[in-house]
Amino acid sequence: ALSFLSDLDVVILAVPLIDFDAVVSSLPADQLRGKLIVEVCPLSEHPKSVLMRHLGKDVDVICSHPMFGPRNSPSNGGWDGLPFVYEKVRIKDTRRCDQFLQIFEQERCQMVEMTAEQHDTLTADANFVTHLTGRLLDRSWLPPTPVISKEYAALCEVADLSTDDSFDLFYGMFKYNDRAKSHLNQMRDNLAKVERQLAAKEAYLSATAALQHSDRQRLIAECKSLLQEVAQSSKPVSQEESDDASTKQHPKVIHLNPTTSNKQTVEKVSFLAEAARAVIKGDGKKPKS
Repeated sequence: ALSFLSDLDVVILAVPLIDFDAVVSSLPADQLRGKLIVEVCPLSEHPKSVLMRHLGKDVDVICSHPMFGPRNSPSNGGWDGLPFVYEKVRIKDTRRCDQFLQIFEQERCQMVEMTAEQHDTLTADANFVTHLTGRLLDRSWLPPTPVISKEYAALCEVADLSTDDSFDLFYGMFKYNDRAKSHLNQMRDNLAKVERQLAAKEAYLSATAALQHSDRQRLIAECKSLLQEVAQSSKPVSQEESDDASTKQHPKVIHLNPTTSNKQTVEKVSFLAEAARAVIKGDGKKPKS
């Protein structure tokens, strides 16, 4: 069933990480001698160990991660500038290896050579968190709009990851990343923290609004009382002069009631007016009495 392998120079293994060991162990080792085996998994350290364990020294091996997918077709911008990360794990036929890598160089990929271990250290967490975010987003929340920001476009692209890539691929990034569980827990904690912050802000604003309403009612009542006091203190008082027994009617003399200081009353009204303005503005600052 695998006789076609005899006619190939390069074999590319594009299988999920969780199936990689089973697929490699099922290949006939005698038909892989002298060939170049290339793996293209999102993580490289696990595939590298599997290939070294199952394949003989007469098999050339490249561990690679083309950081692009079916969405990057020639009609959609191609591979220009996109990273192609690789490690020449074991190479005897350098000419064949170079010819294979030239395929991606000619497409103007950004060729990045590093070990499988370095690759996973630098990219494993970012890939997992990106795919996790994409699967948390519901694409129905992100409808197309006539006016769109770069941030919204990037969010839509992340959300599309959950539909374009299989769950087996995502599970492999989870299973073979020792830090994936801690990232998942941190994401859960962050969501709970945001919910608490929103609830606290809502409660604060509600309490502030209720307090401002109460302060307004109190200030209105005090202003009314002081205005009534001002009106009473300014009420004219008539007094007839009767020092002599003359029957002549003397004119009325107007006096201000000295029982309340007009100056103090005006100061109180000014203070309350300033306090009322502070409450209306909502700055919570009370004037100095």
